[in-house]
Amino acid sequence: MRWTNLIALFRIAILPVMIWLIYYETKISYIWAIFLFFMALGSDFLQGYLMIGGEKKVGSFFDPFADKILIMGVLFVFFLRGSFSLWLWVLFILRDVIIMIFRWLASVEDIQVLSKWHHKIMTNAELGIVFGLLMQGFFFYKGNLEGNLLRFTNSFISLVTTLAVLLAVVYTTYFIVTYLEGVSKRRKLGKAVKKEKLIVLVNKKARGYKTEYRRKLLRTFAKRRNAPICLLPSNRKNMFDGCSEKIKDSKQIIIAGGDGSFESALNKKEFYKKSLGFFPLGAGNAFYSYFYKGKRFEYLRSRFGFRETELDVLEVEWEKGKVQTTFLTLGIDAEVMKMGKEDRTKNGFWDYIKASWKTLVHGRSKYNLKCQVDDECYHLNNCPNFNIAKIPYYGFAVRSLVGEVGQSDGKVYGLAVVNTHDKFSSKGARFWGLVLAALNIDKSPLLSLKGKEFFVESDDYFPLQVGGDYLGESKWVKVRVGRKQKVLVI
Repeated sequence: MRWTNLIALFRIAILPVMIWLIYYETKISYIWAIFLFFMALGSDFLQGYLMIGGEKKVGSFFDPFADKILIMGVLFVFFLRGSFSLWLWVLFILRDVIIMIFRWLASVEDIQVLSKWHHKIMTNAELGIVFGLLMQGFFFYKGNLEGNLLRFTNSFISLVTTLAVLLAVVYTTYFIVTYLEGVSKRRKLGKAVKKEKLIVLVNKKARGYKTEYRRKLLRTFAKRRNAPICLLPSNRKNMFDGCSEKIKDSKQIIIAGGDGSFESALNKKEFYKKSLGFFPLGAGNAFYSYFYKGKRFEYLRSRFGFRETELDVLEVEWEKGKVQTTFLTLGIDAEVMKMGKEDRTKNGFWDYIKASWKTLVHGRSKYNLKCQVDDECYHLNNCPNFNIAKIPYYGFAVRSLVGEVGQSDGKVYGLAVVNTHDKFSSKGARFWGLVLAALNIDKSPLLSLKGKEFFVESDDYFPLQVGGDYLGESKWVKVRVGRKQKVLVI
């Protein structure tokens, strides 16, 4: 048995001794009871130190359980002696039972409800009540019934009791509300899926795979999920060729790579009826930013099951064919992808910064576009950039859309930067648009659009990037929702 568990059992074991000492009701018995109380406090600090040192997972349950057993046991004895109110004791017990029930429900729903400061303060307030009652008994049997120390002790007990009652209500309310919010968010993500045979397909050309740290995380993930790792061919265009036989027995597939790897999977019919998950090995990892909400290493926790949701996949038609994706860009951002492709290194973020600077200096910034959204026609004159997407992020957690985006509502979402102010250059307007999008503010020069089908055309050629990769130049592009893809999220 670990030390943290033994220390917790010690606090439970001293409870009968403290009960006997309180019932004995002498000056010496109260001195010994106070001594054991401080020993219990010291053991709690020692347990906390050991938990920080590496036994946190094992001791996390017994620590609060032992505290509650000791506190409630002592308070019940004082109730029997007429020194503590029954309804307060019932209130504290009821609070602990409610928290226990909702904590269990949270574990079933894979919801994390973190303890807040008021939970710790309440526990300390309950310990303060126990200490005050012990001191009250000591001063009473010492013969100082009307003494200043006894009056101070009574005031102290009243203060910490009021604080404990207030915090009991606050923390219980917080826990229930947070749990219900977590349930709502979980259900919006999708339904929980049963554990199926899982396989991990790895793009070994992804930037993250080149580092030992990411490869170690990948091996840890595969081991905890009991999933084999399959390395994909180096050729990007033919990455998933020959995978049919490897994935035929697996309903759940993890794509370990960047946004481009996942986009390539969306264009393979073999994956249409599969459930696809993400393991971030790319530079930007827009999909991971969206579906995993910045929880970088949650996928390593094997006790958290996957949930299944649906994602609309966009069908993009242009001059040279069709492609499936979840986001595309016309204008400056596509120019950035083009220049980044020409001078690509192992450092994805700095590659992006360097390409952005080159585009700022040398890139074209003014496009006159005509956009047909269902029955509405928009003339986007002097438009430096136009995003069309189903997920509201580029890579690096930078927003590409503003407002709420329905990932499976059958709609296409767009965000255009339209420079209507002569005093700003188009490149400056694009920069200001990035700032507003990052703050999720929909105002000029931004224009948000939504519909079932987008048709964008221009008299001049405009650059086009799809899924984070430069596609080419075209005078027109048509975008609509082509199908739905099952996606694994946490």
